[in-house]
This record gives sequence, C-alpha cells and structure tokens, in this order.
Amino acid sequence: MDDFLKSRIRDLDRTAWERDVTKHTGFLTASEQSDLLAWERELSHPERFLAGGWEEAERRMLIWPASYEMLSSENNPAAKGTGRPNLPGQFISCIKASPVNAKFSDDLCHRDFLGALMNLGIERDQIGDILIRENTAYIFCAKALAGLIVDELTRVKHTEVRTEAVPLSECDIRPELSEMKVNVASERLDAILSAVYKVSRSKAAEAIESEKVFVDGRTASGSGQKLKEGAKVSVRGLGKFIYDGIESESRKGRLFVKIRKYI
Repeated sequence: MDDFLKSRIRDLDRTAWERDVTKHTGFLTASEQSDLLAWERELSHPERFLAGGWEEAERRMLIWPASYEMLSSENNPAAKGTGRPNLPGQFISCIKASPVNAKFSDDLCHRDFLGALMNLGIERDQIGDILIRENTAYIFCAKALAGLIVDELTRVKHTEVRTEAVPLSECDIRPELSEMKVNVASERLDAILSAVYKVSRSKAAEAIESEKVFVDGRTASGSGQKLKEGAKVSVRGLGKFIYDGIESESRKGRLFVKIRKYI
C-alpha cells in the first residue's frame, strides 16, 4: 500500500470517528487489504468493515459507519458477512451489462468489460468485482458512477450492450468452480501453485516473492507456507482456487490433493 493511500485511510478514519459520520474508500485490491491488516490496529474507529457488494468479493471498500447507521436490518444479503447489512448499498451499485443481440455477441471476458469501463475515463478503484456468465456482466461499482455507466457503456469490443442498475440482492451470479486433483510432493505453497497452474517451482516461487500470491486475503508468507484445508488462494494474473486438502497418498509419499479452481 502506497503512502498516499495509507495517509488517506488514516484521515478518513479520524474524520469518521471524531465527527460520527460515514466514510469509505474506493475499492481496495487484495494486496491493499492485506497491507491494511498489518497496521489497522493504528486506526481509531472500532466499527470499520470491508464490503464489496457480495459475500465473496475480492475488491472491497473500507467503510466507517456513523453510530445511527449501525442500527440496521439483518435481511439484506448484499452485505452478508460484513455485520452491517444496509450500509454497502449506500456506496456500491451493481450494473448488469448484457448483449443487445446475444446471437451475434463477441465472446466477452473480464478484461473486455474492464477495458470498456476504463475507456469511459473511470478510475480503477471505482470498479469492484466484475462477474460474468454467458457474455453478461454484473459490475460492482461506486454508487456515484452508476448513472454514468448506465448512460455511457453501450459497447464492449464490437458488441452493443444494454445496461441497467439492479439491486445488489439480484446479483446472484457466482463464479463457477472446476474440481481437480493434482499430484504434489508436499502441501508447500510453491509445490501446489506449480501443479495447479502448470508452471515451474521457480516461477511459482517468483510469484510468491513478488507478493502476487494471497492466501485467505493475506500476502503469502513464503514459498514454504503450508496450505490448510479450505484456504482460498489468489494469484495475480493467473486466477484463484480453493484448497480442499489431501485426498490420498502414494506408496512413495506423493500427495494427491483436491483443488476447486475458479473458471
């Protein structure tokens, strides 16, 4: 996390605490959230929390609630796991973008939708997760930009799209997972990354040392880190997977481990 963002978070925290007002950041990356965990005890506001519009969001805003806003209904699924059900909807919108003519649509991916948004002059930290299924995207964004995106996002690649703001509770699309079993020498992080992404151990170690690998939201501690069952691993530029532990062991001591990889 750069010094400017760290200073900005401290200023927002101080203002929220001293004036009892709600404040929030832009969407923080996994790396920034990991850095935040290392020093957030320095912050004053005890009720701050992270939210991205859906329960497994990777990019999330840091939100400081005012005391009166902490009294909220528990029936809004948009902030499941945040402990503050009504607040994220005040700052986060979900935009559904779908091809006008699905039959003639390009094959659209995350990069295509993100590129189209960047071409509108939108800063990256104002866009959260983008979930895609069958060329339709659900785009989580800062609420202040929802109108701009609905009005201006009309084309992605060569495909004309229609956009509409939908309630966070209707963004029920979830990433698909592919189950796989890989053969590794140990539960070391570098060994598992090498097997899952079919790269050399040295390339896996390089990604870890470059702080591109996150385990349960925290920057990986090193190549020798042992994964625990249920760990969620994210590798910048390669993808994400869930580690489901050891299934069996060969006579020579090799391990067959279960993985659920995000498609």
